[in-house]
Amino acid sequence: MANTKKILNVETAKFIRKDQWLIITLVAVMLLAACERHTQTWEQMDMAERLMNSQPDSALFILKNIPVSSVKEKEMAARYALLKSMALDKNYIDTTRFDVLQPAIDYYIENGSPDEQLRTYYYQGRIYQNQGDDDSAMRSFMNGLDLRQRVTDTLLLAHTLVAQGTLYLKQYKTSEFIHNNMEAARLYGAIGRDILEIKSYTNALDGYVMLNDKSAADSLLSICVPLVQKNPNGEAYLFPSLLPYTIEFCSHDDIKAFLDKYQDLELTKDETVNFAKGYSKIGECDKALTLLSKISLFGTTLDSLKYASVKIGILEKQGKYEQALKLYKDYSAMLERYQSELLSQDLLFSDKKHQIEIKNLIEIQNRDRIIWVNMCGILGLFILVGWLYYRSYHSKTRRILTEKENANLKLEQDNLRKEKEKAELERDKKILEAKNLEKDKKQLEAEQRQHELETANLKLEIAQLESERDNLKELQREQSELAKPIQNIIKDRLELFNGLLAKEITNNESYAKPYNLWIETVHNDKKKFMDSTRLAFAASHPKFMEYLEQHGLSTDEINYLCLYAIGLRGKEVGEYIQIKRHYIISHEIRKKLGLDEHETNIGLYIRRQMKTFEK
Repeated sequence: MANTKKILNVETAKFIRKDQWLIITLVAVMLLAACERHTQTWEQMDMAERLMNSQPDSALFILKNIPVSSVKEKEMAARYALLKSMALDKNYIDTTRFDVLQPAIDYYIENGSPDEQLRTYYYQGRIYQNQGDDDSAMRSFMNGLDLRQRVTDTLLLAHTLVAQGTLYLKQYKTSEFIHNNMEAARLYGAIGRDILEIKSYTNALDGYVMLNDKSAADSLLSICVPLVQKNPNGEAYLFPSLLPYTIEFCSHDDIKAFLDKYQDLELTKDETVNFAKGYSKIGECDKALTLLSKISLFGTTLDSLKYASVKIGILEKQGKYEQALKLYKDYSAMLERYQSELLSQDLLFSDKKHQIEIKNLIEIQNRDRIIWVNMCGILGLFILVGWLYYRSYHSKTRRILTEKENANLKLEQDNLRKEKEKAELERDKKILEAKNLEKDKKQLEAEQRQHELETANLKLEIAQLESERDNLKELQREQSELAKPIQNIIKDRLELFNGLLAKEITNNESYAKPYNLWIETVHNDKKKFMDSTRLAFAASHPKFMEYLEQHGLSTDEINYLCLYAIGLRGKEVGEYIQIKRHYIISHEIRKKLGLDEHETNIGLYIRRQMKTFEK
C-alpha cells in the first residue's frame, strides 16, 4: 500500500512537472508572438513615416491596415496617433475631432522629444482650425514655435509658421503675416522645397501689396521670378499674387494688357474678384460686373467683404448710387459684425496673451532660478565658510606644528652650534696647548741652548781662567820682582781660579765661596774689578796690553776690552757697566783699532788677538 502511494506521488509529480513545462512553453510562445507583433507593428509605422512626405496616400493605407489590437503601449499608441493625423492632413482629409490625435497629445506633450512635441502642437492647431476655433489654434502654433531653437524638423517648423501667418492675416496683422511667410520661405529654401518657398514668398508679396509697399513688393518679385523660371510649377502660386500687384501698382495700359492676356484662364473666385477690380480701375465696369455675376457669394466673411467693396466701386463708377448705397450699408453691417466677432474672441490678443504667459513663465523660472541660486549661494557660502574654517584650523594647526618643528629644529641647531663651539673650543684649546707645548718646547730648547751656550762660555772662561792661572803661576814663579800690588792681585786671582776649578771638578759649591764673594765684590765695585782685571792681563799678556796702548786706547777703554777678553758678550758688558754710552765707547774703540762696523765681533777680535800675542 505504501509503495502504491509512493508510485502515485511520483507519477503525480511527473505530471505536475510536465504541466509546468507546458505552461512555461505556452507563455514563451505568447511572449515571442507578442514581441514579433510589436516589432512588426513598429516596422510598419517606420515604413509609413518614410513614405509620409513623398507618398502620403500609401502611408495612410499602411497605417489603416495596422490592427488596433497590436497598438497597446502608450508610446506606440502615441506614435500611431501622430502618424495617422499627419497622413490625414497630407491627404487633405480635414478632421474636427481629437479621437485620432489624443493619445499623441496625452503622451508627447510631456514625454516627447522637441520634434514630437512640435508635430503634436501643429496637428492639434490644424484640428482647432478645422473646428473654427482660431484662438486655440493660435495657442497650439505658438506653443510649437516656442520649441524652434531645439527642433530638427525644419519642414514642419516652416508649415507651423505659415499656419500661424494665416491666423495673423485674419487679425489684420499684415506685418506679422509677412514676417512668418518670409521666415518660412527661408526654411523651405534651406531644405530644397522650392515650390513651398515660392508659395511663402508670394504670400509675403500679397502682404506688401496690402500695405501698399511697392519697394518691398518689387524686391520680392526680383526673388520670385528667378525661382519660377527654375521651377515653372511655381507659376501657379506667382500668378494670384502678380494679379493684385499689377492692379495696385501698374498703369492702366499695363493692367489692361495683363487682364486681357489672362482673361481666358480658369480663375478662382478670389482671382475673379481681382479681375473685376482691375477692369473697374481702368473703367471697363461692364466687364467687371459680368465677371462678378459669374460667381456666387463667398462662404467666408472676409471674401464677402472683398466682393462687396469691389462691387460698390463699380456701381459708383456707373452712377448707380442708390444700389451702391444699399450695398454699402450691407457692407458696413457685415464689417461691423466681423469686427465685433473678432473683438469678442481672444484671437486678436492671443499673441500678446501668449507673450504675457511666456513672460510670466520666464519670470517664474527666473524667480525659481534666483531662489535656487540663492540657496546654492547660501550652501556654497556655508561650504566656503566651512572650508575656510577648515583651512584656517588646518593652517593654524600646521603653523603650530611648523613653529614647534622650527623651535625643535632651532633647539637642535643651537645644540649643534654649541657642540660645534664646544668642539671648536676644545680644538682651539688643544691647538693652544699644542702651541704652548711647542712654545714650552722651544723655550726649553732655547734655555737648553742658552744653558749649553753658558756652559760653553763657562768652559771657555774656565779654559781662559786655567790659562790665565797657568800664566799667573808662571809669572809668579819667573817674575818675583813684580810689584807687590800686582803680586797680590795674581795671588788672589789664583786662589779664585783654584776654587772655581775645584767647584767645577767636584761639583761642590763650598769650593766656589771665595769666587762668589769675589763676584759679589765685582758687582759692588765695578771700577776696582775692571782695574784688577786690566792689571792681571797686563801681567799675563803684556804684549797684548802693549798692543792696545799703542793704538791710543785709554785706561777705561782697555778696562772695557778686558771684559770682552774674559769672555763676556756685548750685551753682558752693557748690562754690567750700566753706561748709556756703551755703544759709543764700542764705536770709538773700533775706530782706534781700525775695525769696520760690520767687520767682526769685537769680543772675538780681542780674544783672537790675545792668542796671537801668546805665540
